[in-house]
Amino acid sequence: MTEFEKKKRIIRFISAAASLALMGIIFFLSAQRGEESDDLSIGLIASLFGGFNKALALNALIREFGHILEFGALALPVYIFFSSFGFGPHRAFWSTSFFGFFFAVSDEIHQFFVPGRGCEFADIVADTLGAVIMSLILFVIHFKARKKKNSQSDGENEKIRDAERSVLEAFSAFVRSEDYDAKLNQGDFGEFIGKSFDHKILPMTGSVILRGGSGFTDKQLDFIRNESFGQVAVQTRKTSQFLKAYREMISRGAKPLCVKGIICRALYPDFDLRISSDEDLVACDEDFGVCAETLLDLGFEPLDGGKNYETGYIHKESGCVIELHKTLFPDDGAVYTRFNEALGDIFERPASLRVEKTEIFCPCNEKHFIYLVLHAFKHFLIAGVGIRQIADISLFAKATALDWDRVFEICSSLNINGFLCAVLSIGKKYFDFDASAVKCADFVPVENTDDIIADIMGGAIYGSRDADKIHSGIMTFNYYAGTIGCGRATVSTALFPPAESMIKKYPFLKGKKYLLPFAYLMRISGYIFSEHDSGNTVSEAGRREKLMARYGIFK
Repeated sequence: MTEFEKKKRIIRFISAAASLALMGIIFFLSAQRGEESDDLSIGLIASLFGGFNKALALNALIREFGHILEFGALALPVYIFFSSFGFGPHRAFWSTSFFGFFFAVSDEIHQFFVPGRGCEFADIVADTLGAVIMSLILFVIHFKARKKKNSQSDGENEKIRDAERSVLEAFSAFVRSEDYDAKLNQGDFGEFIGKSFDHKILPMTGSVILRGGSGFTDKQLDFIRNESFGQVAVQTRKTSQFLKAYREMISRGAKPLCVKGIICRALYPDFDLRISSDEDLVACDEDFGVCAETLLDLGFEPLDGGKNYETGYIHKESGCVIELHKTLFPDDGAVYTRFNEALGDIFERPASLRVEKTEIFCPCNEKHFIYLVLHAFKHFLIAGVGIRQIADISLFAKATALDWDRVFEICSSLNINGFLCAVLSIGKKYFDFDASAVKCADFVPVENTDDIIADIMGGAIYGSRDADKIHSGIMTFNYYAGTIGCGRATVSTALFPPAESMIKKYPFLKGKKYLLPFAYLMRISGYIFSEHDSGNTVSEAGRREKLMARYGIFK
């Protein structure tokens, strides 16, 4: 647990204790009989303002003002309590205000059963007003502090950190088959290795470091050498098993197409150093069953959590993972349906590539390239795209002849021309892509791509190291859906997904859909009261929306 989390828990405990104490005091005062309550308030007023007659005249007015004060005092720790769970200013304001209202109602109901007291609507209004006034004051303070923090972080997030730049430059040197002799500090070793791990490019950045003069110690270089060798050895076993499985599918009459993975690996200077977590195959309806049966016959096992449009298989002995697709993008959403439609018939005019004496079929160059762009954009939109995906696109564009007018026409229909221009501009600067080959008026080179590079390098290969990006993904995705006319999912859609989606996360719902309301309650409670700072999620979504707006994705 970090120091920040410890402090947050302490604040949460103190604010909860203060809230309960104040609620206890209010309950105690409400439990007094009518005569006792009047005697107490009149005596207090008389001691403050002097004179019994004056106290009698002021009693009603000051008692109402007292309602405002006591519920305003209660609202202070309650607001802090909600904020400790990451509630932003708006959510904390409304949550505290509603809490004040409901506690005021319960307090008046309690007084209804106390002799000499009653349930007064005016008291409910005064109590709620006190909670709202204090919540509003805290909202203004909270909102200004959040705005100041966001304005400062906007500038910081667009800067490429030194360790990230070193990893990017080493990766660039590998792709360009150049030396990288930058002197890195020994203290930067952990960040360099960590960022290389995050983007799954350690064997490539490591090979450049090992043949250059990095400044790392012999022990640190040995770690790079051993770790890189281990990853390459594992990848070699996976590749061998994949090629064996693919040849068997072909021999049985199927002709699945391979995308990404091994096709992109073949574009790099050293095939074996470009690691791939899995291999993706897409099969037509008549071939899908043959491919699935082949994998089972070869000892692959289905992975849990299969989806309608794809099924994952793992060969535990070699570690090879193959994802067998029916469509390249999910078939259950309007946005991804648009992506699939943009690709058209991917089985039309397939291309092929020989890898280690095996002919591998893949979509034609143009459709394959568009798929790489759409797949990278998908991850950029919902969490983050890795620098390796950007290199894949750049090297593919460099190695193949493309109809750029057609490519940009499709990207324009999906509002991602700006993203493609940025990717190709990064490719020109770091991955030896000749931008002059893009013969299309829609291609506008981006002179300064530091903002998008900082976003890419700051996450991991799919943004998986940045919880704020992951949690904010639904916001950026829904915003994008609206910009391309696919509608925008409402908050209720996010909180109450279809039963099929809920069953995957809550297996106890299988055959017991009547428990769905309970599962929804678990989902909402888990999100609201999670340790994750949802306020950071909202600010991260806002920052990334601004970034995407600069590239014309959000209009």
